[in-house]
Amino acid sequence: MHDVDDRLAYVETKAPLVFDDIDFTVRDPRWVSTALAAPLEYAQRVESVVAALGIETLIPRHDERVQRFLVVWTADEVGHGLALAQLMRLLGLTPTPDSDPTLPFHNHLVGAMSRMSSRMHQVVEAVWGTAGAMNEHLAMAAYARMDAMLRERNEQALHETLFRRLRAHESAHKSFYAAYAADVMARMLPWQRRLVRLIVHHTYKPVGAGSKRDRPAFARTVRALAGDDWEVTLVTPVQQVAERLLNEGHEMDRFVRRAVLNCLSTAA
Repeated sequence: MHDVDDRLAYVETKAPLVFDDIDFTVRDPRWVSTALAAPLEYAQRVESVVAALGIETLIPRHDERVQRFLVVWTADEVGHGLALAQLMRLLGLTPTPDSDPTLPFHNHLVGAMSRMSSRMHQVVEAVWGTAGAMNEHLAMAAYARMDAMLRERNEQALHETLFRRLRAHESAHKSFYAAYAADVMARMLPWQRRLVRLIVHHTYKPVGAGSKRDRPAFARTVRALAGDDWEVTLVTPVQQVAERLLNEGHEMDRFVRRAVLNCLSTAA
């Protein structure tokens, strides 16, 4: 597991996504808009809304490294959403419009729990880092698959100037989340680690599919990118991320599979 400071430096010094440098040239717009409509719609919505959810309110005692990470992470997510929205418009798809920041009710509850004690704050930090690493792996895998599909169709401009950078950014984010979660877990008492495992195990949902209305969109994305191989290509790697951070020799059931199946079952 990498050192938190090293991972933060990696996030802060990685090559940025500069909108004006993106080449939106598309050789076969009809194919791209058909094959990638669901993944683009899903990814653009998630990138556009997650930065407005007030993540910092979950961990009010967070240290300076988290604050620095969130500054870069927020700028990255906003930039990703803007780039994907522009691509969608060029393909004749409708992006999710920008919305005013809204703080979900459960964020208020978690923030209140974090303020109760430093021990509970550590629990929230570890859950945040673990779920963040899992969801960033999902995003990284999705962009990697979209990028591979584009390269197969010789859509080199999008590969070189957009999707390669998106994939690299999500990988950098994942590395920080994982390192931070591991660092916090290493300083915890046994009861705290058990509580973290319990919370992640019973509350994890794929990013952007927390509400019932959003699950069909996630299901369509899974079908478009992974087909019948979704369990091997999607579930197993994310489950492994969780187990590396949480299990400490404890056997964990396939809770990621259960969460994804819950989404797939909602899609007509």
